[in-house]
Amino acid sequence: MIRTISSWRALMAIAVVLFHCGVGWSYNVAVSGVTFFFLSSAFLLAMRHPVRRLTARGYRSFVLGHAMRLYPLHWLGLALLLLIALSLTAMPIDWPATALSALLLHAWSPVHDVHYGINPVAWYMSALLFCYAVYPLVACWLHRWRLRGKLLLAVALAMALAVVMWPLDIHGREAVFVNPLSHVADLVAGIALCHLCAVAKSRWPRLRPGVATLVEVSVLLLLAAVIALNVCTTWVRPWEDDVLWLVPQGAILVALAWLDGQSGAIGSLLSIKPLQWLGSISFEMFVLQFVAFHLFDFVIAPVAGHFGLDIYDGLAWCALPLLVLISWVVNRCFTRPVMALTKQYFS
Repeated sequence: MIRTISSWRALMAIAVVLFHCGVGWSYNVAVSGVTFFFLSSAFLLAMRHPVRRLTARGYRSFVLGHAMRLYPLHWLGLALLLLIALSLTAMPIDWPATALSALLLHAWSPVHDVHYGINPVAWYMSALLFCYAVYPLVACWLHRWRLRGKLLLAVALAMALAVVMWPLDIHGREAVFVNPLSHVADLVAGIALCHLCAVAKSRWPRLRPGVATLVEVSVLLLLAAVIALNVCTTWVRPWEDDVLWLVPQGAILVALAWLDGQSGAIGSLLSIKPLQWLGSISFEMFVLQFVAFHLFDFVIAPVAGHFGLDIYDGLAWCALPLLVLISWVVNRCFTRPVMALTKQYFS
């Protein structure tokens, strides 16, 4: 993992947590952050696994190895939420939807209560699993394409998704957004951006600190401009879930990877140890956030004399330290051992 990308992921994960806690100003950063998660996952896959020749055995090992990065943590989060629901709340359990969620197939359903389910953020893992499954096929197909062709294909897929979303109401756009097929555009865009970054590094391998900082500030200003556009206008609203953020978050991704190890001011800030540490547990923070929310609601809040206190009331800063603690414990005691076993088995 490139350090600055890991730190940016941590910041985007925190924005998602704040949004789910009812902090309204974090909305645009949060939804753009989800796009960054998909783009960066595809980018890093293309950087680490440039597929030029595909065999059945290699495909099976790749898919199973990457699926094992998702299922154990997902099952742990699902089990904790079921335990909380059965012991601390009167929440009814939709068992068929929960079964689909356990298999990470629930994002294919257009029904709101199914594709969000007991862990509303698990749809992302369902879509990511599909991206893992098709990545070797897409990468093998695209490896002979020139950069221009890859970029044009990514644009064409994004435009097709925009056309699909344009006439839909908010519920229809939501169903399309969580559907794994919608994120093929992110997958192709991430592969194209990896190629673009390689070209940039070959042509401009080293930039002066002032120029590097200018590039970093420019891409952040681009994101800020798109956020302002979405806040001040309504005509981009049909695409605010994903398509709108492909260019600014893609530009940030390329800049962070291109300038990795160089002394730009933003890159230096993102390389500080606290952000690096948060980056190392950002996936756990994303997956387990509703576990922390419910524990705060039904365990910590009653002790503070507020039984039944709802987390969706701007109390993010109270739940966030609990989430960070849970994520760190799970990362050290669960994720790392499971990943070590997985790596040993699939190597």
